[in-house]
Amino acid sequence: EWAEKICQVPAETIRELAREYATTKPAALMDCQGPARSAMGGQYNRGAMTLSAMTGNVGRKGGSACGGLMGIPIAHMFFGPIILPPSRNPVEQNHPDRISVRGSVNLKHRLRTRVHSNAMFDQILEGKEGGYPYDIKFGWFCCNNFLNQLGNSNRNAEALKKLDYMVSAELFMTPTARYADIILPVTSLAERSDITRPWPSGPYFGYMNQAIEPIGECKHDITIAEELAEKLGIEDFKKIDETRQLKKFWRGTTDIKKYVTDYDKYKEDGIWRVKLDEPYVAFKKQIEDIENNPFKTPSGKIEIFSQRIADINDPNLPPIPKYFSTWEDRNDPLTKKYPLQMLSPHPKNRVHSELYHVEWLKEIDPHRCWINSADAEPRGVKTGDVLYVYNDRGVLSIEAWVTERIIPGVIIIHEGAWYTPDEEGIDRGGCANTLTKNAYAPDGACCLKTCLVQVSKDKPEVK
Repeated sequence: EWAEKICQVPAETIRELAREYATTKPAALMDCQGPARSAMGGQYNRGAMTLSAMTGNVGRKGGSACGGLMGIPIAHMFFGPIILPPSRNPVEQNHPDRISVRGSVNLKHRLRTRVHSNAMFDQILEGKEGGYPYDIKFGWFCCNNFLNQLGNSNRNAEALKKLDYMVSAELFMTPTARYADIILPVTSLAERSDITRPWPSGPYFGYMNQAIEPIGECKHDITIAEELAEKLGIEDFKKIDETRQLKKFWRGTTDIKKYVTDYDKYKEDGIWRVKLDEPYVAFKKQIEDIENNPFKTPSGKIEIFSQRIADINDPNLPPIPKYFSTWEDRNDPLTKKYPLQMLSPHPKNRVHSELYHVEWLKEIDPHRCWINSADAEPRGVKTGDVLYVYNDRGVLSIEAWVTERIIPGVIIIHEGAWYTPDEEGIDRGGCANTLTKNAYAPDGACCLKTCLVQVSKDKPEVK
């Protein structure tokens, strides 16, 4: 009954689903990352893992351990299980310590960084006066569209304006690159070679062979580093041969070399399929013989209760999974002013903000605001109308799509659209992060799915 009031799913339906899942053997609960990107979303993932363990579905065929979807027993090339120690900074004196998540649950700092990525722009704006380690003067931005993809894009833009100097190593004129003093054009995937794996799953490795020479002034990131090191007089910077570096990566990465046994054939074919003798079942050894194959936890078991988290004594980090009400949820008094919850899921026609500028892809799936008819009709909104979506953090304009595919009280604006403010400060690109908060959850995750807004056909006042 308590859950029905929150999620609007009938209590009896919840009971039926719980009983069906608990009594079906095996059963797979495939939890994903989307819900974890809300203010207390990590509790959802912990709850899902707990249910999988309690119902005996971990370590058995047809079950699920609620982890990644790699399909083979391999460390992910992007989020592997081992976090390497931070590289040495030659100027470490008077710097605050780096804090690693591994071996600690102090998440005020994320992984090997000194400041959480969500607080990066706050640090630029507030500096030491705001309690941050540095007053940042210079920014080098690469491999990410930070302004666009972190919360509160308007504030992020103000931070970039404050920098004394900014360099962007980019392939396209992204919202972040527009604020740079110098743009260094980098090579595309066709202009360099690399090793990769499908995202997020599939028993394959890909070898991306360079197809063409770099066009114009485009340079590989490694080449940029080499030439910059020379200009700066860094004499001990070792030049890197790309071909040798890739082979060295293959040779030194146990997981890859274990499956990709013939490097030259792998490079020639461009694809290598991993063949397993039998389907891989995560944690099968632990479940069948826990004494000789303990989990990497203090108890050696799956821990529903975590003593390490209990010792932190933070009410927002409970030792067992727990539901929390959060800021800007349906119970927040702010709903009187901003009554709609905004979700910003992944779009189908691009990866985050990549390829948003490709008009053909926009024709396939236009960037629109999904809104239920129950919310659209009182506002006089019809499909195709230009809407203004706003809260205290910003205003964006976007086309409406009235649909029953979204529940009443909730709207969808897919993430990744390019932040494009006009002279009035209205984001005409429809970037969802114009409205989101640059906060992070107690467990360190981003909170871009927790956001209250209002929708109107009339242009609101821009603050």
